[in-house]
Amino acid sequence: MNKKTIVKIAAGGLSCLFLLWGVLWIYLLFEGSRRLRGITIFIEEFVAQSSALMVAACVSATVILLKLIAKKRVTHPRQYLAVAIIGFLIAGLNSLSLLTTPYTIITANTEFNEAFGNDWEEQIPTEVREYFLPLPYNIPSHFLSVPRQDFKVEKDVLFYSGEGIKLHFDVYMPTRPSSELPGKGSIIINLHPGAWSSGGKGTWNMISTSQYLACQGYVVFDIEYGLIEWFKYVAPAPETPDYVYGNFTIEDQVRHIGIFTKKLANEYASRYGGNLNSVYFMGRSAGAHLAGVCGLGINNKYHAGTFSSRITVKGIIPLYCPPAAPDSLLEETREENEERYNAYSLAGLADKNDPPIIFFQGTSDGQVKIEWVQEMEIELEAAGVTCCLLVFPFAGHANDFVLDSNIGQVWIYYLERFLYLTQ
Repeated sequence: MNKKTIVKIAAGGLSCLFLLWGVLWIYLLFEGSRRLRGITIFIEEFVAQSSALMVAACVSATVILLKLIAKKRVTHPRQYLAVAIIGFLIAGLNSLSLLTTPYTIITANTEFNEAFGNDWEEQIPTEVREYFLPLPYNIPSHFLSVPRQDFKVEKDVLFYSGEGIKLHFDVYMPTRPSSELPGKGSIIINLHPGAWSSGGKGTWNMISTSQYLACQGYVVFDIEYGLIEWFKYVAPAPETPDYVYGNFTIEDQVRHIGIFTKKLANEYASRYGGNLNSVYFMGRSAGAHLAGVCGLGINNKYHAGTFSSRITVKGIIPLYCPPAAPDSLLEETREENEERYNAYSLAGLADKNDPPIIFFQGTSDGQVKIEWVQEMEIELEAAGVTCCLLVFPFAGHANDFVLDSNIGQVWIYYLERFLYLTQ
């Protein structure tokens, strides 16, 4: 067998593998990890975000296969046509996340119109909009990256030591005076994902978003909280530090976040130039649930004394958010103590005095179903809370990892406007 034949076989084999990979991507675009579970829980997080790359790979693989079987175009035209149809169909279906971007933009505009009025864009001064993304989705930015300004960061600052654990934070800040930027020094407390039992600050808490918001003039605290060591999730986050594990429940985690808010009011806000009169809780997955409990619970009598009374919460930013805590992770189950359960349920905490919320949710999320979030939004709005739900078709869990993707751009476009409108 000569080298040319070996190269052809290798090229054909790799092309077929890419197309099979594309078939798996299509399945996850529609179903997420709801049925397969296992490793697909991780894979789901990258599927919709990598649509452009997968489309390019599948088109390239199809073209290569067609070149390799070019003779069949005459001798076996049906086989040739079948390869072309299958290959380009796989590529086309993988482009659905990209093709449905206009739908997300249209629904996001509708949500903002309902929340802030039809003139919400006019409420943002021209000089402020100059710092924002000019378009919800810009194709060149998908490949050349979203423009960013300078920021500074201080890492691994210890804010709590006790109960056998140590908790730290990283803080992202603007290099310019925040008074000159849209954020005006507003504080964002960013809570990491990990099913209440794994994960940590840093890379897996989407640091690109923290960096971007710091460039906008926000002071972003990416903080740790104690993790539940006795609960073993099927897909634990990698690189979880050992020093945050303990015999905790979700009540303890909220208490740890409350400790941070008190240190924030007494020390960190002044040290890092943060504005205590404009504070946001942001989180992802389990961190989204905790952000919701903290943001809605700060004015709830059940959580009295847990958080600093000196901070004013202006908004909540939950991404792929469970509506309530699994009662097995609370000190008592729902049947044993329904009042406690409701104190860790977003709808159970909501009232008309609560700050507005902007949700991020994919329709193919295999861990947090879109139906749960839609129902939660209805319940929150019925209680008097202003909500904006950004729905991303075919997106799964944690699909905001790539800031330059179509999903990341749309999210940042509306997030930065939500933050300014609610300051």
